[in-house]
Amino acid sequence: AVLPFQGDGSEPDVEYMADGIAEDIIYGLSNTRWLSVIAKGSSFQFRDDSLGTRLIGNALGARYIVSGTLARHNGQIRLNASLTDTSNGRLVWSQRFDRDLVDIFSLRDQIGSEIVSILDKEVDRAEQVRTFQVPWESLETWQLVRRGRWHMNRRTRSDTEIALEFFDKAYQEDPNSSAVLNELAWWYFWRAWLRFGDSDDLDKVEALARKALLMDSLDARPHAYLGAADIMRGQPASAAEHLAEAIHINPSFAFARSAMGSARLLLGDAAGAIPFFLDTERLSPFDLYRFHNLGELAAAYCFVEDWPAAIAVADRSLNLSPGYFYARFLKIGALMRSGRRDEAKRELAIFATRHPDFSEQRIRWIPFVDAAKNNFLIANFDQAKSIA
Repeated sequence: AVLPFQGDGSEPDVEYMADGIAEDIIYGLSNTRWLSVIAKGSSFQFRDDSLGTRLIGNALGARYIVSGTLARHNGQIRLNASLTDTSNGRLVWSQRFDRDLVDIFSLRDQIGSEIVSILDKEVDRAEQVRTFQVPWESLETWQLVRRGRWHMNRRTRSDTEIALEFFDKAYQEDPNSSAVLNELAWWYFWRAWLRFGDSDDLDKVEALARKALLMDSLDARPHAYLGAADIMRGQPASAAEHLAEAIHINPSFAFARSAMGSARLLLGDAAGAIPFFLDTERLSPFDLYRFHNLGELAAAYCFVEDWPAAIAVADRSLNLSPGYFYARFLKIGALMRSGRRDEAKRELAIFATRHPDFSEQRIRWIPFVDAAKNNFLIANFDQAKSIA
């Protein structure tokens, strides 16, 4: 449940904005589909939160309560938001947002979408932890999905296989659950990505995503997974259509925005792709797969020949995942194009050690509509090889 945010009673426009942000969060969370959100008509009855979150949660039948305060100070808006587990009163998450007060309406949309994206992940994480309090044989479908997601997020080979066991068991329990179908679609997409576009896995992604859409046509996730599969198949125009629908349904869905950036990049519109990658950074600043989004952003900066930005973003990607070959590949090319030859040679030595089996075919596999894009990236990298 999202309670009305508390504004400064002496400033009516701040009060209106506080209510507006809370309403945007309710709407955004309801679009995530997997969360049941208490309607505004009920949660807004509790403007006085002095009753305490446990009592309010019990009255509303809500496991989690979102609350916050909004105030204006020196030309800025300060929002303090928090998420509380009503079963034990534990504070799950809290954050302060400071923004310049320029356009109150765009500001409201921006803060609201950021909070929705954060809450989606924080509640998911809390639910994953909760499942470990229940024995395996007693887990219900919902809990099996959350346990599987916990293992999936660890990103090791063994945990990924364990995640599939949980998802398969959940599918046996409820083969028509859109939540289960979406997790299985994501699992097979992730494996296809690791295998550079395994067609059998992509066929499974499509079948599972289309079945999930039959179960819930207003779920953004199947549209996003269909779009991501089309990207892997070298069909970025079709991918963009699916991803546009996903973003329309859930504007706070960071994965869909990142994938849309990738589709634009493959279509040759690097400048148009950059805002989608930046939106993803804003919406999901602690995402487990952020290294990939940053790698794509680095590629976009390479294509617009903003070499300092490409290097800086590639570094951020490598800080999160030092073994991500694409980010280091792009960084080496950008260093050469910047005239930083000694740094490029050092990075190339690291690259050769980490990726001894690398061949340019890995870059040629990337399905740019114009093969000149692949050649451009390879040529940048080859400049470093020529001086090694």
